[in-house]
Amino acid sequence: MAKTITLPEKPKAINLPRVTRELVQCQMCGYCIDVCEAHRQTPWESVTARGKIYYLNQLDKAGFGLVDKILGRKVKISPEFVDAIYKCTGCGNCEEICHAKIELVKLWENVRTWLVQQGVAPLPVHKGIAQKIAKTGNSFGEPASQRDAWWPADVERSYAPDAILFAGCTGSYRMQHIPAAGATVLSRAGVRINCMGEDEVCCTSPLLRTGIKDLTLDMGMKIVTKADGMGAKDMVMTCAGCYKTISSNIGNFYSKTGQNVYHFTQYVDKLIKERKLPLNNEFKAKVTYHDPCHLGRHSKVYEEPRNILKKIKGIEFVEMERNRENSRCCGAGGGYKSAFNDFAVNIAMERIHDAEAVGADVIATACPFCVLNLKAGAKKAGSKIKVMDISEILLQVTAPKVEEPAPAPAPVEAPKAEPAAAPAAAEAKPAEPKPEEAPAPKAEEKPAEAPVAEEKPAEKKEEEKPAEEEAAPAFEEAAEEGDEGFDVDDSEWDLTPEGIVRRAAWNKGLRCRRQYGPYEIPVAFVKGKLGVFVDAEGAASACRKALEDEGWVIVNYRSVDITDGATQAEELRDIMKSQLRALKKGKKKKKA
Repeated sequence: MAKTITLPEKPKAINLPRVTRELVQCQMCGYCIDVCEAHRQTPWESVTARGKIYYLNQLDKAGFGLVDKILGRKVKISPEFVDAIYKCTGCGNCEEICHAKIELVKLWENVRTWLVQQGVAPLPVHKGIAQKIAKTGNSFGEPASQRDAWWPADVERSYAPDAILFAGCTGSYRMQHIPAAGATVLSRAGVRINCMGEDEVCCTSPLLRTGIKDLTLDMGMKIVTKADGMGAKDMVMTCAGCYKTISSNIGNFYSKTGQNVYHFTQYVDKLIKERKLPLNNEFKAKVTYHDPCHLGRHSKVYEEPRNILKKIKGIEFVEMERNRENSRCCGAGGGYKSAFNDFAVNIAMERIHDAEAVGADVIATACPFCVLNLKAGAKKAGSKIKVMDISEILLQVTAPKVEEPAPAPAPVEAPKAEPAAAPAAAEAKPAEPKPEEAPAPKAEEKPAEAPVAEEKPAEKKEEEKPAEEEAAPAFEEAAEEGDEGFDVDDSEWDLTPEGIVRRAAWNKGLRCRRQYGPYEIPVAFVKGKLGVFVDAEGAASACRKALEDEGWVIVNYRSVDITDGATQAEELRDIMKSQLRALKKGKKKKKA
């Protein structure tokens, strides 16, 4: 008797690993080969996206599959494959052109992480960088005490800052003129700024790009905690790699920062639009712009840097053939420069040639690491083109306008000496109508008396203004209804009433983090003359009386545990709304 075999209606679905799905997606079209800068430096296709995916497929067949994982089989990973995976700048050009829309940048970083877990990576130079970061907090192994040595002597460091300037490792120790220029430019716009000083640590971008993830949690915790303790509402990065890491990556390991994170070019573009940053001087040059990969393709910041350059008088802006999402990589990213410096500089040379092809005098960019490598490329190419960070251009453009051309009229006086025309006495006589013009100044003297009469009412207005200003502090403009501010560690900062209130006014968003645990934290909310001050023990509580003396409305609001941020926010808002209503009623009664 024949046996009957019943087949299931649908085969059981197998959840393939993420990397396997991506391998299946690749159509092996090879479009990525033409845009791969690493491929130009070596004859092997194994360094291209298609080549690496082909290699991964072979590993899958040789023992990297699901069954092999279950059975515990291991595959031998060749040194050539490891070398090919790390001969990549992580620029993302392959991802931009990929027809299958594979997230190739993430794929290569995940594969590198897998290689690290297998014990065959990272490369020795990357391992050395990781050890330096673990020991000193920066990728160069420099002392933390020198972290803020770049800070300009003529720029005040505010202890109630509007923004924190994050310089990064390269900016702090190798390209110090870039964050220094950034600090000066922001101060000229009236922005109160500070930096983290020796407490600033590496964002770990060099590690994440090479597959090392062990230190990101620790470094991220230090950055977020320090930033939140400074009470600023914004954090500004001069480095494209730091910007990508802190705005996009750190939150996956620890927690996002409580500040609005900006790249320097985004922040400056905003200041210019708000008419807070004066562009006093011209910059006469033909300028092109190089998009850093971390800022452009990875973070989609294309227009802000160009907006800045186009608004500067004297600049003739030109685009290179490859720009924005199709921009050529400078060759420095993804751990490529540290492991294969000669190749990296060769790629930078190609970018210099791109700039020369459009006749540019200056190639501007927005990342200290790009500046570093592009300068090396220009030197190797023997090019006269100047490589500059946008902050350097702005440093010149925003400097106080020097009105030295005033002495120019001096040479004009020389031709005025026309005694030669004296013999023409007949002509000199008709020039006598000048005395007839003399009465004109007398007529001008009369209107001069009118403003004197107008000065009296002006004085009265001026006398009234100070009284109004006392009722509305200068930092009132920073506060908007619905803004609350928490400061976790007040011991380092200005504890005067003005300091606490100003800091809270600029510290937007209720930020209660679970890791802080139970605390009694001083909080001030600023809205005209309304202040919600959460009483606390220690020096902060001593400010209460001073605040009351200044006319602030004080609300006692003691918190036993602030871990429930949502509840705290609702309670504070209710208190503030009721106080605002009370103030409005009081004003109406006074008017009546």
